[in-house]
Amino acid sequence: MLLAVVLVGVACGGGDDGADATASAGATLSAASVDCSGLGLTAPERIKSAGKLLVASDLSYAPIDFVKAGTNEPIGLDADLARCIAQAWGVELQIQNVSFDTIIPALTGSKADVIMSAMTNTEERRKTVDFVDYFVAGSGILVRSGNPDGIESLASLCGKVVAIQVGTIQIEEAETQNASCTDKIDVQTFEQNTDTIQAVSSGRAAAALMDFPVAAYTAANVSGTEVVGEQYDTAPYGIAVRQDDKTVSEALAAAITAMRSGGQYDAILAYWNLEAGKLP
Repeated sequence: MLLAVVLVGVACGGGDDGADATASAGATLSAASVDCSGLGLTAPERIKSAGKLLVASDLSYAPIDFVKAGTNEPIGLDADLARCIAQAWGVELQIQNVSFDTIIPALTGSKADVIMSAMTNTEERRKTVDFVDYFVAGSGILVRSGNPDGIESLASLCGKVVAIQVGTIQIEEAETQNASCTDKIDVQTFEQNTDTIQAVSSGRAAAALMDFPVAAYTAANVSGTEVVGEQYDTAPYGIAVRQDDKTVSEALAAAITAMRSGGQYDAILAYWNLEAGKLP
């Protein structure tokens, strides 16, 4: 029920490119016992001068990126990691809610300092942005409870309606599978992942493809859904940075290393029950 409230709130407001959700550097992390102020890090000069770290994120992807029920406060794995970095750097954190299909242009157009939005580090994206890896995840298949269409794998999706968020790697996965399908997958795209979940739960789609941690979290919290099979196509998530912003990339890599050594990284992943995605 709680997640249902969250999903409704995000679905109504999460697609507005440029909408701000601001949290101060001293704001309490969701993983409340985590203190990042003593990591001994220094902010990149540009961010230090601005006094803030501006992060672009699509807040429709629980438990990685979403909002606290009844508020505009960003929560989730990415928000907590970003708050930890901002706190360690001694700057304010501002999270912009940006639809995923426009999030890279928002970064390259200097509307944000970085992207933290469950973004898989792919060869295609590396043509445009640089990445600092921080998590590992694969894709998963969400279906209605009881799996009435008997879906077991990507191959089972041939001839069926499948819901996928625009701009995600799951679009490419479905297109690759379609090359082997006699009856093609009918891919229905949505601006927000919350809409793909609704398409499955309402029966308008036989399945939805999304990152496995998000599918698993949905199945555990949204009535009428379940995950079939194991995760596939495992790859790292990366913090995306402009290619001409090397000092920021280096500072972020140092921050992730310090958080891993100091225990903050493990504590945040444990809070969200995402230890399985820990960097090797």
